[in-house]
Amino acid sequence: MNIRKVFELLHGKRAVNAVISNVILTGAVIVVSLVVLLWAQYRSSAYNEQYGEAMNADIARLKERLAFEYVFYDNSTKQLSVYLINCGTIGNVTIQTVYVKNNTWSSTFSKSQIDLKFMSGTSRPMPQELDIGGEGYFVLSSVGLVTGKSYSVRIVTGRGSIFESMFAA
Repeated sequence: MNIRKVFELLHGKRAVNAVISNVILTGAVIVVSLVVLLWAQYRSSAYNEQYGEAMNADIARLKERLAFEYVFYDNSTKQLSVYLINCGTIGNVTIQTVYVKNNTWSSTFSKSQIDLKFMSGTSRPMPQELDIGGEGYFVLSSVGLVTGKSYSVRIVTGRGSIFESMFAA
């Protein structure tokens, strides 16, 4: 090999430009890779947190248990009284919606129309909730039911659990 060619190779600007461009390209790839890695870690921790919250909410909903102690319709006053007990393993059970219906008729009562009272006759301000082992009742006014017919009362709790009982007016 000729000394002149070796000298040109060592002092040539083309070789230096290629090395510099490779170093810049490699650095850019490393930086972009780190940014993607950090973003993926952030998203996975956010998804993990959301999953944990969803699972805890589902477990809480499964722990809710409302038992109907007594459902009574007074034909003279057109009032339906529903007596409940929280027999589940979680407290703070709220009543979101109540549906009273049969095959041909249906009526819906929202949270604002339901005044949950405790067996002492007292009620507490919002949110009205039954603790573990707590007993309470609510009275629905102006419910025009036909005496002798079968109806169902369905309660939807604040966590989304559904409890239903049949009764005869």
